[in-house]
Amino acid sequence: MHMVNRLVILVSLFFVILVSCKKMEVIIPSYIYLYPSLLVTKADNSQGDASARIEDYYVFQNGDIRGLFGVNARIPIQANGKNKIRVSPGIKYNGMAEQRIIYPMLNYYEYEFDLVQNKVDTIKPQFTFVENAVFPLIEDYDGSGLALEYNMATKQIGDTLLKDNSVKALNPGKFSGRVELKSSISNSYLELYSKVFNNWPRFTPFYLELDYKGNIPIVIGMYATSQTGDVTKTPLYVLNPKENWNKLYLDMESDINRAGAGMQYRIFVSFSKGSVSNPEAWIDNLKVIYLD
Repeated sequence: MHMVNRLVILVSLFFVILVSCKKMEVIIPSYIYLYPSLLVTKADNSQGDASARIEDYYVFQNGDIRGLFGVNARIPIQANGKNKIRVSPGIKYNGMAEQRIIYPMLNYYEYEFDLVQNKVDTIKPQFTFVENAVFPLIEDYDGSGLALEYNMATKQIGDTLLKDNSVKALNPGKFSGRVELKSSISNSYLELYSKVFNNWPRFTPFYLELDYKGNIPIVIGMYATSQTGDVTKTPLYVLNPKENWNKLYLDMESDINRAGAGMQYRIFVSFSKGSVSNPEAWIDNLKVIYLD
């Protein structure tokens, strides 16, 4: 009897050890390498230039989130065989490095891999704007006209915006807007604004994009005019000086919602030299985008 009990105990221990070893087994991962992405816009230029600054990817495996990864990251995947890898574009929300979100204006990129242990597959995401994205305002300085005009109430002699396609432009050979402030009047500033837009929708994703650089701050804002003619000027964001080209993704939804229904809008961009000698600022690819 004692021998039987001992045998049962030994067999039980054997299975416990076997199960424990199985649990301790580690699946040899496969890997996905994330290349920098490419933005593809429509050939008719209705979506403007293919300018983007996607620095992060939200990665999904078969619909489950794997995490937030930087460009050029190599991700271990604890799986083999057929797997769908989805990549959603991440942006700095309102220019803040500590806040990253999935950009709702772009489609995700998905590809099915046949994953193999220890093998590195690569993915170069190609993003496109979602089908219901509307672009009421685009200024890329490559057209014959200009989408922004001077606010003559602020225009002083010597303050101007020039189209420049030199090596300092965002894409040399293509035009960017270069602002010069040479007025002798102290505390003056130059403001450019768009045409008037009527009845922009509320309670829908609403963004402003802008490429910029320079040695002076740049203020982005909007005028909202009510049906009774009351005008409210709202600065939305102040861009600090940047030596190299940078990109802003500015969420305007709450500002549009707060303004109320039946409003008229103008987007403005203003420049002030302050105490800076030889002030200069560059802007390009100004876009206002909302989802219809």
